[in-house]
Amino acid sequence: MIKTLAIETSCDDTSIGIISFDGDHFSVDQLLAYSQVPDHQKYGWVMPEIASRLHSEKILWVLHAVGWGEIENVDTISVTTHPGLPGSLVVGKAVGATLAKRYNKPLYEVNHIYGHIFSLLLERNKTDIEFPMVVLTASGGHNDLYFITEDQNKFHIEHLGKTLDDAAGECFDKVSRMLGGPYPGWVWIGEMAQKHKTKLLEYVECNKCDILDNAVSFKRIFLAKESFDFSFSWMKSQVSILLKNFEQQNIALTEDLICEIAYEFQESVVEVLAKKLARAWLKYGAKTLGISWWVSANDRLWEYANGLIKHKNYINLNFSLVKPTKKIYSTDNAAMIGVVGILQQEHML
Repeated sequence: MIKTLAIETSCDDTSIGIISFDGDHFSVDQLLAYSQVPDHQKYGWVMPEIASRLHSEKILWVLHAVGWGEIENVDTISVTTHPGLPGSLVVGKAVGATLAKRYNKPLYEVNHIYGHIFSLLLERNKTDIEFPMVVLTASGGHNDLYFITEDQNKFHIEHLGKTLDDAAGECFDKVSRMLGGPYPGWVWIGEMAQKHKTKLLEYVECNKCDILDNAVSFKRIFLAKESFDFSFSWMKSQVSILLKNFEQQNIALTEDLICEIAYEFQESVVEVLAKKLARAWLKYGAKTLGISWWVSANDRLWEYANGLIKHKNYINLNFSLVKPTKKIYSTDNAAMIGVVGILQQEHML
């Protein structure tokens, strides 16, 4: 049994965890965090200076809550070193290095995005996921597609595509702000979109019409046919242009209209994410499709992706669609950092 103390301070969550590995199963013994979301909400985004200061103030408190006796008994220490906000990362790195020296433990430096890829292993057996696997990761700052293979108990990661401008999560935050919503935006936009979807279903059930005509529609941005890169900047711009047109035409931004914009915006982003994932799955012959980071907690993306890959043309193909076993593992959490630290210790990465 291997135990690692994991530290994650890449952005706005001060997260500490203890993760165990018995050779096949990754268990989360402890996972505690201080979330800075309330501290940044009034600004509408993460303020780097405030984030780094809060990490410095809260990290010892979180470590104390985990328990110094538990920390002393781990085998290794794993810490996020990149990518992320430099001032936030340095807090975790300094604390990780200090604990490693104090308790004479090996220190493993972890790539934050790899943490999100392998968050899919948390509270699963390693053999539960069949490889090769394509993984979609998306957050406020990143949008990526990866192809993961396993050979002789070693994982190999190929980067297929990335965001060329705004990531999906960043667009959700900015569109939320345009519509008068809070930060972070993806939860609120999902709620507004669901209200509009409910209204659509009510129209159909009442036989008022087969389809409720939408006053709003947005162009989907797929880039080149074979490209696995992403571009969501124009999605944000389309919303901005629409709102300016409404203002010029003296069209009131009612709650119903806000819900319709949120619905169409979410559908546009989700369609691009799901179809790019499906394209990679078909091109590379993956056995598993993975969705991680905040996108894995978006119920509409999961629903859309499920519907897409279960199309009659693919019904006989052998594959599975997976996401983290708990929504907390879709956040910036220390548990996923512990998984990668263990994989590095065991020379599987």
